[in-house]
Amino acid sequence: MAFSFDKFVQRSTRGLFAFIVVVMVVPLVLWGYMGKQGNEREEDKGEAGVIYDTIKISKAEYNRDLTTAAVSWWVKKLNDPMVKMMMQYYRQMPPPPKPEELAKQAWEDIILLREAKAAGIQASEQENLMQLRDVFQTFTGRPDYNDDQMAQLASGFFHITMPTLHVWLAEHVLREKLLTLVSDSEFADYDKIYDRVANGRSMAKAWYAAFDPKDYLRELKPPTTDEIAGYYQKNKDKYKMAAKAQVAYLLADAEEIAKKEPEPSEDAIKKYYEEFKVAEFAKPHAHEEGEGHKEGEKTEFKSFEEVKAEIPAKIKRKAADKAAAQLMSDVDVALGAIATANDNKYPDNVFDQLYAKFKDRGIVHDITNSFDAKQVEDIEKSVGANSNLATWAFDLAQKPGDVSQKVRTSKGVALFRLQTRKDAQEPGISDRVRESIVKELQKEQLKKRVQQVANNVVLEISTHGMMAARLKYPVDWRVTRYFKTDSPELGIEDSALATAIQQQVRGTQMKPGKASTMSGTMLRSPEKAEWVYVVYLEDLVDLPPDDAAAQFAGQRKEMDEEARRKYRQVYIDDTVKLASVKLDPSLKNSEKPAESSPNP
Repeated sequence: MAFSFDKFVQRSTRGLFAFIVVVMVVPLVLWGYMGKQGNEREEDKGEAGVIYDTIKISKAEYNRDLTTAAVSWWVKKLNDPMVKMMMQYYRQMPPPPKPEELAKQAWEDIILLREAKAAGIQASEQENLMQLRDVFQTFTGRPDYNDDQMAQLASGFFHITMPTLHVWLAEHVLREKLLTLVSDSEFADYDKIYDRVANGRSMAKAWYAAFDPKDYLRELKPPTTDEIAGYYQKNKDKYKMAAKAQVAYLLADAEEIAKKEPEPSEDAIKKYYEEFKVAEFAKPHAHEEGEGHKEGEKTEFKSFEEVKAEIPAKIKRKAADKAAAQLMSDVDVALGAIATANDNKYPDNVFDQLYAKFKDRGIVHDITNSFDAKQVEDIEKSVGANSNLATWAFDLAQKPGDVSQKVRTSKGVALFRLQTRKDAQEPGISDRVRESIVKELQKEQLKKRVQQVANNVVLEISTHGMMAARLKYPVDWRVTRYFKTDSPELGIEDSALATAIQQQVRGTQMKPGKASTMSGTMLRSPEKAEWVYVVYLEDLVDLPPDDAAAQFAGQRKEMDEEARRKYRQVYIDDTVKLASVKLDPSLKNSEKPAESSPNP
């Protein structure tokens, strides 16, 4: 969707004028120049600087161009392809210009205008009118020009009058004609155009060989005691036994209580709908991309008939939640009474006593299996989600026998009692750990051996060629047919391998007559993740596209525009640099933002 500056103005008036204050008004107030007409002001007297060592620029001329510098700056920005893309796809406006950027733009406008006039460039009223329409379209995104909107843009966004804008426009046309004449002489290199057209369009033929770690099992050496100990020290956390806990629980199961609740009446269902209509039955509200929420928009709700069937379950669950909360509150009071009668301690059978007292009301009592923090999800299948057991049960401040606060879970309300907890331990190099380490070290040994053999083959090919490598290393080489490098159709049954080779060949590091290693992980196959492949590129030839003429013309146009865009900026930079702006001391040493300028 194209950016619409008009819509931006209409929908964001308050934000826009805050933006104007920051971008335009504040700097201009500081500079003390708002485009006044009439007698020469004090700040317009004197010189602003010298260009080309001889041409003096008055402060009046500099201040006038500084007033309209923001227009030039924004026109340049909004015509930048990268800025257009950011605005169109990411809805990001470029940051507003800084005072030093506007000062630099003012000097650029002055210098380019001098160059245009020196070259004898002139513009007609028709050209000025066309440029005005272009500027209007740049900022609004609309092709149909409108005087009122243009005036609003000038006064509201740039804080200048329409006559001032027309003065800027007449000079802008001259500068643009100069830059167009200069940039139109630039063309993209034909070789570069052809390279872009042919990029990715080629055919190749490759050889490949696979190296399976299992083929080198006979070369395995048992790891030494020191190697095992060293591996254990580096990977202690891998073998650490996780802390484990076991808890008893009392649960007021709202899910079970809800099953015993009576079916609500028709009146109760209607009453529920009216009471919770706003909170539970609003229809999803969405806007089109880029469209904001508007004041006064009404929320729509699902009708009673649409939700009537789901309300009884909601009523019964709310009643069950209330009953579960009341039940667990009574259990909590009884728990406190037991502790008080037992010198403020919980007896070992405290949950058994509570279960015996409240089982007729549906309380659930059980003891979990021993679990670690990663296994809490399994425990929550019984007690409900959001149990907080992963934190509470493994908190070192909690001791066996401690009872938790009431916890509301997805199933109801629960109390937990810590039965046992075994803190994390380092097992040392036990037989089980030793066996695991030996397997890991041997796995690494095989991986290094396979990679070493593959590297040796690649080195031999690079040094003495493919035929010498085939004689020296008895490897099972396979060959592809000629294939398009943008297609995995290599004539190989293993499609994953074909895709991996095709991606390897497309890499810029692959050259005809050269070889490289390829990890088995590229096949995305667990069975071959540890394998290593050697790929030898025998031949690579350019393949012109089916519509070469059309593509060449299209790429030429695009690259010509790119070359001209770059040369345009180079010309601007070189011209400003050649002009060698020398600021007048009164302007250079002033503390006012308007009277300081970076070296162009």
